[in-house]
Amino acid sequence: MLVLTAATVSELFAPDDVAAGRMLAAELPIRVTRCELGRRVSTALVSVGSLAVAVEAEDDGGEFAIAFWCPHDGAGRCAHAAAALIVLAEREDPFRVGGGGDGGHASAEAALEPWERALRGVLEDPPDPEGERGEIALLFAVRAAGPADPQGAGVAIRPAVRGARGAWIRTGLSWRDVAEERSADPRRAALADLEAMHASRENFAAVGERLRSRGHRSRYGAGWGAPDWIRLDALPGAGLWRALRGAHAAGVEFVADGAGQPAVVLEEAEAAPQIDLRMVRDRLWVEAVAGPGSPAGRPLVVGAPSVAVARRGPGGQVASLARFAEPASAEFDALGRAGHLSIPADRLDDFARDFLPRLRQIAPTVSSDGSYEIPAPPRPTLVVAVRHADPHARVYWEWERPGGVVDRALEREILADVDRAAGDFARLVARQRADPLPPARDLGPDETVEFLAEVMPALRRLDDVRVELHGEVPTYTFATEDPVVTIGGHASGRDWFELNIVVTIQGEPVASGDLIRALAHGRTYFTLLSGTTFPLLGENFARLRDILAEARALDDPTSDRVRIGRYRVDLWDELAEIGIVARQQSAWFDALRRLRERAFVRRDPPASFRGVLRDYQRDGVAWLDLLRRHRLGGILADDMGLGKTVQVLAALEHARIDEPGARFLVVTPTSVVGHWVAEAARFAPALAPAALTETTRKRGTPVAEATEGATLVVTSYAILRLDQEELQAAGFRVVVLDEAQQVKNLASRGHAAARLLGAPTTFAVTGTPLENDVMELFAISALVAPGLFGTRAHFRSHFHHAISREGDTRRLAELRARLRPFLLRRTKEAVAPELPAKTEQVLEVPLAPEHRRAYEKRFRREQQKLLGLLEDVEKNRIQILASLTTLRRHALDPAFAGVEGPSAKLDALGALLDEVVADGHRVLVFSQFTEFLGRAAQVADDRGIGYAYLDGSASQGQRERMIERFHAGDLPAFFISLKAGGVGLTLTEADYCVLLDPWWNPAAEAQAVDRAHRIGQERPVVVYRLISAGTIEQKVLELQDRKRRLFEDVLGSADAQAVAALGPEDLRAILGDVPRD
Repeated sequence: MLVLTAATVSELFAPDDVAAGRMLAAELPIRVTRCELGRRVSTALVSVGSLAVAVEAEDDGGEFAIAFWCPHDGAGRCAHAAAALIVLAEREDPFRVGGGGDGGHASAEAALEPWERALRGVLEDPPDPEGERGEIALLFAVRAAGPADPQGAGVAIRPAVRGARGAWIRTGLSWRDVAEERSADPRRAALADLEAMHASRENFAAVGERLRSRGHRSRYGAGWGAPDWIRLDALPGAGLWRALRGAHAAGVEFVADGAGQPAVVLEEAEAAPQIDLRMVRDRLWVEAVAGPGSPAGRPLVVGAPSVAVARRGPGGQVASLARFAEPASAEFDALGRAGHLSIPADRLDDFARDFLPRLRQIAPTVSSDGSYEIPAPPRPTLVVAVRHADPHARVYWEWERPGGVVDRALEREILADVDRAAGDFARLVARQRADPLPPARDLGPDETVEFLAEVMPALRRLDDVRVELHGEVPTYTFATEDPVVTIGGHASGRDWFELNIVVTIQGEPVASGDLIRALAHGRTYFTLLSGTTFPLLGENFARLRDILAEARALDDPTSDRVRIGRYRVDLWDELAEIGIVARQQSAWFDALRRLRERAFVRRDPPASFRGVLRDYQRDGVAWLDLLRRHRLGGILADDMGLGKTVQVLAALEHARIDEPGARFLVVTPTSVVGHWVAEAARFAPALAPAALTETTRKRGTPVAEATEGATLVVTSYAILRLDQEELQAAGFRVVVLDEAQQVKNLASRGHAAARLLGAPTTFAVTGTPLENDVMELFAISALVAPGLFGTRAHFRSHFHHAISREGDTRRLAELRARLRPFLLRRTKEAVAPELPAKTEQVLEVPLAPEHRRAYEKRFRREQQKLLGLLEDVEKNRIQILASLTTLRRHALDPAFAGVEGPSAKLDALGALLDEVVADGHRVLVFSQFTEFLGRAAQVADDRGIGYAYLDGSASQGQRERMIERFHAGDLPAFFISLKAGGVGLTLTEADYCVLLDPWWNPAAEAQAVDRAHRIGQERPVVVYRLISAGTIEQKVLELQDRKRRLFEDVLGSADAQAVAALGPEDLRAILGDVPRD
């Protein structure tokens, strides 16, 4: 057994530490709170006041080594460790539980007289056996400082329970009890929270960690060594007031220790840390107080830093607690512990100069009895420095503080004044809430105007703000009159006007280029050379800014100039509404208005025109004429069969008369060149038409010589591509692109050649300006109305993606509105109600069994190949279309599938021919595949039915002879390939049409049918579509329906959701189902 004696203490500690330890053992409550006796290592935890000192003794073969750990001094040997060892030495068995002796309490008991000890034992109020579940209180007392406490007296607390005689007693409950028991009682839990805030809790944790790190099993728990009383000014301020209120709300009574045990009240009114300055007998007393209404003397603060103050009652006991609105500063608490300071009268000036400003930073200063007149504090100055570099400025801020004293409260007041002065422009002086200053800020051009014109003058009116200007800073004054806007333009290229905007402010003109740049760059203000500034914020300027932004996007976004295309009727209309349009544009605007409103006046054809026009055709001539007279182009998109050719010829006859010497060019498919020449000679012979059917190289004569004397030149797209330079040099005034879908591909040579012709007016004539995709419409409009939709990239992003992929109805409406003045389309139902009815019927033809099996086998093979190609449709488009064409051929005829046997579709055709011819009707038979068309003609041969035959291999002469034979009425059938006869023919002698195979493009089929169903037809027209059942042909029909809706959406009024180009999903839909019997 380890024996500890006073000699052991003297051997281990220095004499001063021994003496100090004995003093601590006599004056402080010291208790052995835990001990552990081991075979080699024994430990004890001794509470010395508020500190927990760990003692460790190790038996090393009969030699004992003793180590200490003190939270105050670490592992060194100090007075606290000496005091702990002294108490352990008084025990019979120092490290055994119940080893006898209780430190300071035993010493205190020994100091009592025998009679005193006896009376104390008799008169001590015994604890109530129900105390654990009964009333609980927190005793408050003003106690002198212990060695570990803050200096001076302070308020301390300890738990208590109600005794059997009604008084609150201390022996029934301790801090150790509430910390260890983990009670569900909310009152005890609230007290445990207060105990946990005591600094010794952290000390215990550090001791336990040290012992565990040495590998010893520890029984140490929370709360060891907590003193009887806990000083409130030693607890952390954060959360302390909340913990006290929580305990009170849980039912813990707050009671003053001492006579009568009166209740301690939690005041509703808040207290405030203050520094009281009073004159006492010609000296200035400086004292920290907790106002208002606190008595003189050291404040009894709660928390460190203090968050509340305890007030005493008449008997000196704690009477109430009052919370501070904000925690006090550490300097205030230190000043409070120092008590009052007395300053002689001859040093008052020094005090006011050197110390008073700093005291103001600690807490507000008052003179409670008015005996000292507190000097007004020196006010800081907020310096605002402005450096201007036109059109920008840099603003930075700093405080100018007299004596270097920081008065945050006063500075916050000045910053609040700055915010109010800035008013609507407060964003220019904004700062984070906790920042002492607005940040240095680089101002943009508009912000510079706002700051210099509005904010800076307001700041100069503030007493505590000084504005410093670095460099030359302009003076801005806002205009008092509204600007006068005049808008004009001058020609800039064939199809553009360069915009000229003239603004006058108070009689001072504004440079057009500068204003346009300011608007285009999004400026909010514009400043004249005189310094007069006006905002570009009105509704007119906002609309003008939007117009300019769109115009720049359509032309050149990087250029300072702004050009608007002649065809942008919508933009010109908006400009006209904003300002006064220059006189030279008035006729131009009038023409645009009439185009948009379809308000053009019908113009009778000239006397030289040899034809009678219907009313809608006269409207079409007037529309074409109006466009031509204003050097504009357009798209004539009437239904097939409504006489587009004759309308164009009448308009060209007007042009010949209006512009003597002018020449015109019609570009058309090769097969229709002769038709145009014939129609021109018939209706407008004064045009002296001439055909160019050979290239200059093949003909051996230049274009000028070959067309000498001709006002109207008709050529083909093939010749245009090859002789484009010569045709461009001919200087045609009007170019007509017939069947303009031929140049719908932007990347084609034909489109490039047509674009380079450079005629003042270009007309596109087509019943199908849109077949597969809205980009085709852009391609044609770019030829006839350059600039209408801007660049290809702009159209693709603004219209194509929004309409085709997203079904954006707003963009679709915008596209229609912009296109409306330059596209004229009438349907047969609307303008030719007398036209006979057209009936269409789909006949599904089942394949023969052998044909079906061969088709399915081929389908599976092509399906597997195609599904792999769909990941990149654009790259693999040629292979995809080749495979799809193979499938269409295999679905059409067994011979194409390598199968011998009858063709179900040809059998069905034979039956139709027998029926139609027997009833005296005449029929047109169309196919996309010339090989199959020949097999179909053989069906007529086999039945002895006379027929004409036309495909792409026929020469112009052969073509004309075939057409004449059919016109003559000798032949009941006409077999025509879709490509060779789909356009340029009038075959109203026929009243039946048979389409042997569906084509991807429904417009091409419609054109073929309209060879018969057109003006001049007097009988109802019947159309049969022969479809191989259960094959790819049925999928093609579904796609045709989608493309019809696309056409109607853009040119009509259908739902935009149907607009979509043929893409990967469409192709997957075609290939998704394997056909079944």
